[in-house]
Amino acid sequence: AFSAAKEAVGKDYESFVAAGNGITYIFGVVGKVLFVQFVPKIIKADMSIERAKLIGNDGKAQDPVEVKNKDKLINIDNFGVAPFAIAAIIGLLVGSIKIGSFSLTTTGGYLLVSLVFGHFGKIGKINFTPPASTLKVFREFGLMLFLIGAGVAGGAKFIDCFQPIYFVYGAFITITPMVVGFIVARYVLKLNLLNSLGSVTGGMTSTPALGALIN
Repeated sequence: AFSAAKEAVGKDYESFVAAGNGITYIFGVVGKVLFVQFVPKIIKADMSIERAKLIGNDGKAQDPVEVKNKDKLINIDNFGVAPFAIAAIIGLLVGSIKIGSFSLTTTGGYLLVSLVFGHFGKIGKINFTPPASTLKVFREFGLMLFLIGAGVAGGAKFIDCFQPIYFVYGAFITITPMVVGFIVARYVLKLNLLNSLGSVTGGMTSTPALGALIN
């Protein structure tokens, strides 16, 4: 969304979008991380019961046949970089497709292709699921690059754009959709607590909040 917003306003105004992102991002991160930790305490949830609701097959171990079939898959490379790179290349191509003035942009292309890769996991006998360790490295490295890019661009116009009230706006923009989303997920859609909070972190695209929830 950040990339799409910058593309929408044009080169001359990118720095103002980045400044808005920088001003609201601090509470945007902290607020979401605190939200997923405080909500279970506020509603006095028993986390051991909530965790148990997520365990399928009465907590039984994975079927040995499934494990054996996974072992037979062919890895393109041992580090899992190749499937990651292939997903990135295809995602770039998908994101570059334009229908009129609309496109998914590179960000949307990457996400869509990665969701497909993650769902199927393999093509024939070829494994397209990178190891968790590889995904973690790329996730942390990518987040670092994003924050550096956003920080440098936002810092250029930060002082010019800054007003204290913007932090209040940022808090409102962060809290409102989380509260509404959680209420709908929990009490209208009847999702369990952890799925409700997980959905909120996904809807807010907050990796730090997801990490806090997983912990």
